[in-house]
Parts: sequence; structure tokens; C-alpha cells
Amino acid sequence: MDQAPNPHSRAGMKKLFVYGTLLRGLSRAQVLRDSRFLGPALLSGRLFDLGSYPGLLAGRGLVVGEIYLVDASALQRIDRIEDFDARDPEGSLYRREAVSARHFSGQGETVETYFYNREPDAGVLIPHGDYRRYLIERRPGDQPAIAYGSNLSLARIEARIGPVGRRRPGRLEGFRLTLDKRAAIRRNVVANIRYTGVDDCPGALHDLSLAQLQAMDRFEGAPNHYLRIALPFRPNGGPGIRLAHTWIAHPDRVTAGLPVRAEYLSHLRSGYAQFGWSEAPITRALEILQRGNP
Repeated sequence: MDQAPNPHSRAGMKKLFVYGTLLRGLSRAQVLRDSRFLGPALLSGRLFDLGSYPGLLAGRGLVVGEIYLVDASALQRIDRIEDFDARDPEGSLYRREAVSARHFSGQGETVETYFYNREPDAGVLIPHGDYRRYLIERRPGDQPAIAYGSNLSLARIEARIGPVGRRRPGRLEGFRLTLDKRAAIRRNVVANIRYTGVDDCPGALHDLSLAQLQAMDRFEGAPNHYLRIALPFRPNGGPGIRLAHTWIAHPDRVTAGLPVRAEYLSHLRSGYAQFGWSEAPITRALEILQRGNP
């Protein structure tokens, strides 16, 4: 997994998986502003809405979060936020424990995270395990969704889900366009994104009805082929980031060494042309594909 050079010494630092209000775009994200972001990731468990924050319990299912490299000072501050006392773990509201997480590239990682230390008697299970997506879905009206692959082509997306109205160009900061998601039927690959920390992936923001969002899930094979997760998106010329749905390949579907179909590339290039973008991200994705590098 490509990443920017690490400005921190690793001595005394830990990799921390966060899944709630510490996520980018949410209320406590500033706590991690000086920590190095290592990208989105998954771990096994069950996520519950506990009112003003979520709680993670062990169990089957996927939980979506982010990994950070944190120093001792940041970790102590987060321990206090999570009401974790290493001297009294059983009496703490959350327990900090080491677990195995997985980057969306498929790479495994040992991290620490906070498990809720009570029974979630009044908690609501979040079935898809993504707290940001859960918060967006609770808002009334249309849902913000990002296209970065073949659905950038207006003809392509409207043939799938009908009229989409205004489309706002922007970028997924820190992500690179890749061609490494194994297609559902044929032995070829389609578009995906990978966090590198140094790239920006062009994309377009749409406001979709709930029916259109669910139709996109079917076309994207969610949740077995792509996972629908919420990510920060920066519209061009906008005042800040927007949290929006997008589809990223399930780690089990990420592959190398397969070709991309000419028809698929045509849709992708058509979308870039419609927005007046340079094809440099496509060219780079093709070069990486031809080299066989992940």
C-alpha cells in the first residue's frame, strides 16, 4: 500500500482504528488532526448506535473505520474521551484492545481499538457497520453519492438509475484511481480507489433518491463486490468537505493481472471528457495495471 513518508518516529506510537465520532468529518475529528492518517479499513464486529456515539462489540460482521498512527499524548487524550482506564479495564466504559484490521487493499494490520464494555440494551444495530453512512442515511431528502469510475459518464449512470440532475465535480483527497476490482462476471477489472495519502482521485457528487441509491447498490454488487461506505469529498470551489456515499471494492475482490475491457475504458474516458479533466489518472492506472503492481 503506497503511503506518504512518515514524519513521525514510530517509537512509542500505536496504530489506532477509530469508527465513531473521531472519524474525519465528524464531531471529534480534530482530536486526531496531528496524527498520521493511514487510510480507511475494516475489522470484524458489530456496531451499535448508543445515542450520541456508537459502540463496537465482538461478533460477526464488518465495521468500517479509519486507522491512525498516534503518539502517547493523543492516545491518552482518546483514552479519557472513551472513559478507558488501563488500571481498571473492567470498570471502564470502553476497553482498548489489540485486534486485526484489514485495509481495503486486502493488507492486514494489527491495530488497537475501543470495545464497548457494556450490554447495548437500548442500542440500535448498524447492520452495515459504517457510522458515517448511518448518519447520512438518517437525514431527510436525497442522498449525496460520489462517482469516480464508469458512472462518471452521464449516459452510463442515467441508463442505470434514471435522471441524476446536477453533478458537482471534485476530488477524493488522498485516493488514487485504480483498475484492480475483479468484475462480477468476466475475467477483467473495473475501477476502484486506493488510499495513498499523496494522490487525489477526481469524482462527481450526485444527489440521489433512496431508490436510486439502492439501485446503484444492485449494479455495484454491494456488499459482496463493492461496499458502499461514506467518505469525505471536496467539491471544486466549495467551502469544505462533504460526507457522501461511494462504492469501494471489497478486499476479497481486489486483484492484479487481469485486463480491462475497451468498452469499460470508453465509459471512463467519456466521463472524464464530459468534465474536461485530464486523463492522467486513467493513464497512470493503466500503467500500474500493465506492470501488474497492486
